[in-house]
Amino acid sequence: MNNPFEFGRELSDLEIVDRDQEIQEVVRTIHNRGRLFLIGPRRFGKTSILRAAAERARKEGAVVFRYNAEAYPSLTVLAERIVTDAAKELTGPIRKAGRKIQEVFGALQPQLTYDPVSDTFSATLGQPGRRTSSSGRQAEEMLLSDTLAGLNRLAGMTSAPVAVIIDEFQAVVEEGGPKAEGQLRAAVQTHDNVGYVFAGSKTRMLSEMTGDEGRPFYRLGERHFVGPVPREDFRLFIAGGFEHGGLEIVEEAIETILDLSQDVPYNVQRLAHACWNHARESSQTMSSQCVTAVLHHLVSRDDPFYTQTWNRISASQKRALHAIVYTLGTGLFSGDITRMFGLRTPSSMQAALQGLMKAGIAWENEHRGTTRYRLEDPFLAVWITLFTVPPKER
Repeated sequence: MNNPFEFGRELSDLEIVDRDQEIQEVVRTIHNRGRLFLIGPRRFGKTSILRAAAERARKEGAVVFRYNAEAYPSLTVLAERIVTDAAKELTGPIRKAGRKIQEVFGALQPQLTYDPVSDTFSATLGQPGRRTSSSGRQAEEMLLSDTLAGLNRLAGMTSAPVAVIIDEFQAVVEEGGPKAEGQLRAAVQTHDNVGYVFAGSKTRMLSEMTGDEGRPFYRLGERHFVGPVPREDFRLFIAGGFEHGGLEIVEEAIETILDLSQDVPYNVQRLAHACWNHARESSQTMSSQCVTAVLHHLVSRDDPFYTQTWNRISASQKRALHAIVYTLGTGLFSGDITRMFGLRTPSSMQAALQGLMKAGIAWENEHRGTTRYRLEDPFLAVWITLFTVPPKER
């Protein structure tokens, strides 16, 4: 039997653990041509949710365009990909594709090429309105909004639901700047023929973008914050995976997997994967002590990567990291904690935490009126306790 615990890739609708509510919400947004913001930190399975929802919606007759904004070096490349996919999915016969693309995307001066060998389209845009900013970067404020406007016109020619999913949407705003944010809002809010799902892992940025009444995307659509998978569902999933493999694991060991992974789905799957392999190779019953030993082995093996992360942050950020690990991310601005970890004042702690969040190392978990700072990779906390000395002990 293959290892049932998958990580490091997109999971399909049949593989994903207990995300049916989120998947259904995305599918509903697609069919209703609505607007949805899916917000949550990395490693929580947003991309798998989007894939599963897209697969389900396509089976139900929808046309879904799905993109990861971080995979495209510029908004131009992303826009050209959207036009290319639109030509393939929405133009009908090949002989009509070029004419339809010219009709709906005419302002962008599209050039469409068809390769009969690979049966693929390729689009390039003339982008007459593009200009160069004072920083030397090419500003593309209008490009993506014009592209989506053309897609909306093309979608109006079909009866099928059409939707655009953009993962890591914050990269679009970071690339295009404030003007792009405003123009995208102005365009998207008028589109009747296309549904939109925007997902992002920079939780603070996406929350401010959609929750600040001074920002263009304020109340543009529904918001859904992706949290951890309920423990009971993961308990059953882990127990079932070991049982189907003819392997034994005690209940306390399952709890240890969830505790050490801090309920982060990616880390739960990775640690369960390593424990499953260990149990199979050693013929041992997995105990809590075995789980801890397996994790220490994983962390030691990844030491070069964690060391690189550690060495590229400032001394104050290292102190803040220690504070997160040893306080579980709470009470960080109290005088006792700031003094204990050598940061002197709450403002120094705040600056260090902001730097860690900007670097993608930590994130701010706001839940039921409380705030807790957490590491995007919970296993970094284990590495810190194993291989570094906290300031208070120096």
